[in-house]
Amino acid sequence: MKNPVFKRWRRCIPFIFGSAFVLTFWTAVFAQTAGEPKEKIELGTEGKSIQEEPPPKDTYAYIPGERRDPFVSLIRRGETPGEYKDELSPLQKVDLSELKLVGIIKDAEGNTAIIQTQNGKGYFLRQGVAIGKNEGVVEKILEDKVVVKEKKTNYLGQIEVTEAVLILKKKEERGGK
Repeated sequence: MKNPVFKRWRRCIPFIFGSAFVLTFWTAVFAQTAGEPKEKIELGTEGKSIQEEPPPKDTYAYIPGERRDPFVSLIRRGETPGEYKDELSPLQKVDLSELKLVGIIKDAEGNTAIIQTQNGKGYFLRQGVAIGKNEGVVEKILEDKVVVKEKKTNYLGQIEVTEAVLILKKKEERGGK
């Protein structure tokens, strides 16, 4: 018993599957070749295309007052000794070990020290004068010595205040009579 309707459908089945295969194949090929549309138009933009306006760029501005300096070491904090070498006095450009205490003048307003550099130049010191490479300041001028407080950096990068003393040699030690 052969059904005549079934015979017709049996002939159509390969055509239906074949055409479905061809349609899916051509849809995939068309989608790959078509790519992105050249111009997108959005409703309500009054005829302007979206690609006419460039997308907003994320800009970054470094504001030095609000953030730390990226070139300063995180380990070494505090002041850097001798930052402005061109603005220093001649006494601030030499180390304390290079200075020689020559004399002390006693005065009612306070003592004044006379020091000499290695090249033979002499200078007068009063209390509060900046001296030495390590941002030293004359703390006291006594009868036979000058006390200087300096800022030195330790091995951890921390700044410590130390005392250095310039001692006046006696006449016998200087070679005098």
